[in-house]
Amino acid sequence: MKKEELLQTDVDLVKKLARSLKEKDIVTFDSLFKKLEEVGISSFKEMWQYAASPKCEDELAVVLQLMLERIKGVNNKEIESFYSSSQVGCYIADKLCGRPQEELYGIYLDSKNKIIAEKLIFQGTVNRAVAHPRDIFRWAVIYNSTAFFVAHNHPSGDEQPSQHDLRFTKKLVEASKCMGIDFLDHFIVTDNTYLSFREMELL
Repeated sequence: MKKEELLQTDVDLVKKLARSLKEKDIVTFDSLFKKLEEVGISSFKEMWQYAASPKCEDELAVVLQLMLERIKGVNNKEIESFYSSSQVGCYIADKLCGRPQEELYGIYLDSKNKIIAEKLIFQGTVNRAVAHPRDIFRWAVIYNSTAFFVAHNHPSGDEQPSQHDLRFTKKLVEASKCMGIDFLDHFIVTDNTYLSFREMELL
């Protein structure tokens, strides 16, 4: 889609959202914040969950979900350093919230745990993201990273690893020993939570 078409799409979305809000007497920021507080929304994640719930009217749900997808598409927020599993888990969970397909990311670090790069390795189907360890290590070599972790989402909402996830992680562990590049963790995230293989002692 061309830039002009994307801009027009955004304008149309804003107009639809404005009409929906006006029908509910939400015409000022104060009235908007009050309504958000009433329904318990204080983050994009909670707004996504509200849009997907039966509480939200169909037309508003469609507009909100499309709007949030566009916002996430221009969100350049990144973390620069890796301090803890919980920090990265929450960051990835927020990043992949609401994605309809599984996406597998590699995040690469230097010797001081500074993040060098964050790469989308593979985008799969609704319930499967298939990649080979070489796809992960290719970028590790290109970026001359000393460590990395991987993360993927489960659109189903179940953060428990599948047998494929366990086999893939085992292959990464074995390959990392051969390559001399530390494999720090594998995260599985959903809209509500995350699972760290390291925390669960699956590495």
